[in-house]
Amino acid sequence: MMLWTLLLLYVGTAAALVPLGNRVGRRALWLGAVPSAVTAVWALDLLRTGRQPSASFTWVEGLGLTMGLQVDALGAVMTLLVAGIGALVFVYAAGYFGDGAADLGRFAATLTAFAAAMLGLVWADTVWSLFLFWELTSITSFLLVGHKDADAKARTAARRALVITVAGGLALLGGFVVLVDASGSVSLRDLGPVTGGGAAVAAVLVLVAAATKSAQVPFHVWLPGAMAAPTPVSAYLHSATMVKAGVLLVALVAPALGEVPVWTPLGLAFGLGSMLWGAIGALRQRDAKLILAWGTVSQLGLLIALLALDEPKATFAALAMLVAHAIFKAALFMVVGEVDVRTGTRDVTALAGLWRTMPLAFGVAVISGASMMGLPPLLGFPAKEAAIEAVLKLEGGDGALVAALVIGGSVLTVAYTLRFLVGTFGGSGAPTEVAPARPAMAVPSAVLAATSLAGFVALGVVSGAVADAATTLDVGAGAFDLLRWPGLTTALWTSVGITAAGTVLGVALSRRLAAGHAPAPLGADLADRSIDGVVRLARTIAATVQHGSLPVYVLVMVTTTVLAASPFLWSLDVDSLRWSDGWAQVLLALAVVVAALGVARVDSRLGAALALGAVGVGVAGLFVVQGAPDLALTQLLVETVVVVGFVIGLGHLTRRFPPVGRAWVGTRVVVSGLVGIAVAVGLAAAASAPTGAPPVAELTAQAVDEGGGDNVVNVILTDIRALDTLGEVMVLVVVAVGVLALGRAGRTERAEEAT
Repeated sequence: MMLWTLLLLYVGTAAALVPLGNRVGRRALWLGAVPSAVTAVWALDLLRTGRQPSASFTWVEGLGLTMGLQVDALGAVMTLLVAGIGALVFVYAAGYFGDGAADLGRFAATLTAFAAAMLGLVWADTVWSLFLFWELTSITSFLLVGHKDADAKARTAARRALVITVAGGLALLGGFVVLVDASGSVSLRDLGPVTGGGAAVAAVLVLVAAATKSAQVPFHVWLPGAMAAPTPVSAYLHSATMVKAGVLLVALVAPALGEVPVWTPLGLAFGLGSMLWGAIGALRQRDAKLILAWGTVSQLGLLIALLALDEPKATFAALAMLVAHAIFKAALFMVVGEVDVRTGTRDVTALAGLWRTMPLAFGVAVISGASMMGLPPLLGFPAKEAAIEAVLKLEGGDGALVAALVIGGSVLTVAYTLRFLVGTFGGSGAPTEVAPARPAMAVPSAVLAATSLAGFVALGVVSGAVADAATTLDVGAGAFDLLRWPGLTTALWTSVGITAAGTVLGVALSRRLAAGHAPAPLGADLADRSIDGVVRLARTIAATVQHGSLPVYVLVMVTTTVLAASPFLWSLDVDSLRWSDGWAQVLLALAVVVAALGVARVDSRLGAALALGAVGVGVAGLFVVQGAPDLALTQLLVETVVVVGFVIGLGHLTRRFPPVGRAWVGTRVVVSGLVGIAVAVGLAAAASAPTGAPPVAELTAQAVDEGGGDNVVNVILTDIRALDTLGEVMVLVVVAVGVLALGRAGRTERAEEAT
């Protein structure tokens, strides 16, 4: 119950912020922080007590469509990250935006909705729950990236992010369908190891989906472009939460797909390729925010690679790195946002001396950057040590290659971190002028930096939480610990070498690249041109196919119907068909045919409308003869509304149709006849090949026992065919609204003519 309550709290807050936002200004952001703060406190209690709350809602039991939520040890850790950092981001945003900022209510509401979607994804216990919240994160992140909708750059970046992540969502849906079919379960926690061709397809689709959401090469181009969003969005979505969704997906399905041959090679290709390319991209940037964005691509690649190994130690290290990365990267993004607001630029070549004029931000950046480099006494150090140990223990040539690439990527991580720190806060010459400090911006980043330090001090608590979370993915992963001092191990000496090499490289590149030009976003431009090309192609096809000729549309539909019905001719059993149930049925059928011919022959618009109504009345008579009075009443109501609508609408047209030749009349008759024959053949083929006895007895019994009614037809309409009936009701409502609109239009036109 608590899970639904918390989600409703987010939804209610988001709904309230939309109308309140413009009136309360930045206070809307403080209000938006409330659900996240409450959830963070609740998550701390879960970690303390070990409780694992769950909730579920079954939509269609027979299809396994269940909305299942559960917060296990992994969910509790992720909940604390999402909600805790989310609350700090709301506070940070209250300082980031000025008093005159527009649309803060909409921004706060969208950010709250995103937080709810991310929590739902973290809590998902079934594949369908995860997919639903996965798509919601894509939609809400699109709105957040495009918050500055007057900025063409932001609009383009938002569109790019939406197209790539939603395409990944389609891949995820296909992967889940195949995975559920192969495993026989929709529960994420109950997925057992699957093998075979279907499992291979599912593995590829799931990894592609994870790569799109976690910005892995070649789908990474959306993340640097998304830096056009306000910095609070970058600090929350693009470091701590949404980009971790793909990592979480890989972690959750690895127990089921880890033994598929394609899983590890493809996961390592995505992860290691992204780790190296992201680090190289970070070293080439001049925008401090883009340095961090490309660094996020690199570090997400490391997480994907560790999880793709499907080894207990690597899984443990990946979760430890995930926690450390969320904390230090969110803090670094907040620092960049503060630098941008107080200096007016993020270009590291235009900044100088900020270590003196912004000492608190400098301290936060040094602590968080040192954690990102993996230096003690910060949380990033034991997490990086665990990762180095995991890859050094790999055997064979492949293991040596993976270890070499991870070590190389770690060297580049140290290099671009130093370049970020030196470029943003160092520099020679007069210090860059800064605006007065904003406490609401400074405090959240300081809290996160202190958390990196406190995590190292209370490493036993952090290690226990990470081990419990890792156990939910791999029982063997719970046997490892994070160590403040691992001893003079090979991993430690490797880390020392990584730090030394990265420091030398970072200092050298900081001097060499300081005067360089910002690299052109070739990948992003290619993605945008591809999207534009698809849009142009779609418009061309639509203009060609949907050209406005109703007769051509009808001919296409008739041709399709006839072709679709043709295969049924071979399965038609004429001997098993019953041609009629009595003379009344025959006479009514003839009346319907005559009325239909009349529709094709009559040249009066009113006469055609009445003849069409006669067809409907004849069909209603057939329903009565067959013992379906409810359908007859519905048919009569529809026909009455349609005829009235025709009469009202035809009052604005000429009384007669334009004159046409006999050839066109004959064509209409032939077309109508072909449609009728095709439908009749399909129905006759279905009736001549029954697959079993009619479930009359079962329906009658269930009408009383489960439906709670004595009328079988009513129970079928309201229970068994509930969605169908709802659709029919909506059709009637739409038709009624259309008739009402036509009537009002007619009265308005007559009133204008009278005046």
